[in-house]
Amino acid sequence: MPPARKWERIEDLAVLHLYRGKVARDSREVLALASALERSAKSIGARMQGFAGLDPANPYTPSGKATALTQSVWAEYLADRTAIAVEGQRAYLGILNRYSMGRP
Repeated sequence: MPPARKWERIEDLAVLHLYRGKVARDSREVLALASALERSAKSIGARMQGFAGLDPANPYTPSGKATALTQSVWAEYLADRTAIAVEGQRAYLGILNRYSMGRP
């Protein structure tokens, strides 16, 4: 089995976009992003849980921990919610667009 591929900032931004949209971990959006990133839906869900663990508005106790990258993206989001929300949406749509066009 090949070693796990490191997450990139653009991937975390796309996951943040889904988290902010309150998308369910088993939704078609999560499945589409997982396919586009060649990652499992479970890994996308775990990343979403990482954001949930950092979100003081989250009423539930998440089971996962946020990585350093996820913490960094969350800090950027807190510093400028609008800009990072837009960047997250662009990241998500860009990843899906590249995938649908058959580009890496």
